[in-house]
Amino acid sequence: MQNKKDKEKNPGILNTVRQVNEKEQRKREERLKKQKIREEKKREQYEHVLAEEKIELLKLKQGVIDDSDKLDLNPDSKKHYSFWQKIKNFFFYSKWWLGIASFFVLIAGFLIYDTVTSTDTDINVMLLSDNVELYCHYNDMTDFLNECIDDYNNDGEKYSNILYIPISENYDTQVGIGGAYDTNLSKLSSEFQMGESMLLIADTKTDELIEPETSLENLETIYPDCPYIKGCKLYLKDTKFAELIGYEGEIPDDIYIGVRKVTNTIIISPKEDTQLNHDLALKTLDRIIDRIS
Repeated sequence: MQNKKDKEKNPGILNTVRQVNEKEQRKREERLKKQKIREEKKREQYEHVLAEEKIELLKLKQGVIDDSDKLDLNPDSKKHYSFWQKIKNFFFYSKWWLGIASFFVLIAGFLIYDTVTSTDTDINVMLLSDNVELYCHYNDMTDFLNECIDDYNNDGEKYSNILYIPISENYDTQVGIGGAYDTNLSKLSSEFQMGESMLLIADTKTDELIEPETSLENLETIYPDCPYIKGCKLYLKDTKFAELIGYEGEIPDDIYIGVRKVTNTIIISPKEDTQLNHDLALKTLDRIIDRIS
């Protein structure tokens, strides 16, 4: 019950972005603190060994002892290793560098594979509603959107990408996974700091978070004659949208399409790229309105 009240008091996407960033900063500071403690312990152990060796060397010089197990009294003597011992020593002393090299080789391989096999997205759309029936028609919505776009990136393919980020106070209960709400909240925060996904499909459960009157364009001024638009929302209930994606029954009253504004909260993507994605979102919305009317 307490968690529900906390979520209902969520201050909105602007403060959410700040809170998520502060949380990540605290995590980074905690990792650095632990790393500093580990390094400090290693330094203290090393200094302790040096101090013992100095005492041992002083005892040798003063004749207190004749031999020492802690000091290498024959530093110039060479040890002879077999071929396999040399190989073993090489991997043992070079394991960190080999690990780092292997990591970068794997990353390079993944990037090359991803570049060769992946299809560039023409437009990204955020799906923020937790409506299960709507999500079941994920592929149908993708096909519908592909019919509403052009080959914006000129790669010979028309490809729309739907980012499913369900946000609601009861989502943890629905999926049976604790922390799912917080994970999706972080994803939403990240997306709102980028200017890639400027078109979204949402419902009123997300309004307290995304603050549509602040973050979305007033579509009523852009499409004054569209009967399905009220303010910044294109409501889908009385349109052909359900029929076009094979949705069974009627679309809920509160599900709508919106277009994000180009604001100063978008700090990750270059402004010119954000503006281009915004313009393409409106161009796509033109096609959507024609199809669903």
